[in-house]
Amino acid sequence: MAFYEKFLEANINFQDMGDFKMAILGGQQGALVQHSAYKPSYAGVMMYLNAHLPIVEQMALAEQLGGRILRPAALISEDFGYTGIIEDTEGNRIGIHSRQ
Repeated sequence: MAFYEKFLEANINFQDMGDFKMAILGGQQGALVQHSAYKPSYAGVMMYLNAHLPIVEQMALAEQLGGRILRPAALISEDFGYTGIIEDTEGNRIGIHSRQ
């Protein structure tokens, strides 16, 4: 969870709920949930997060924190902005979106 705390610049409230471990993202709407039945996968849904930095800097931060860049930042359109794909330290694919 340290990856996401630094990557999102968010305070994370950790909750131990027996079989479930939750990291509730402060200032964000959502939580990261860990359970023995949940496995990192490239085959499932890919979540996109909004970057709080220009996308190239946000993706470089992911690498500095131990993640990998899977698809470098690319302009989708002037109206939509940029996207890229990273792998977090747990092996999850995460899409990144930024207007910059």
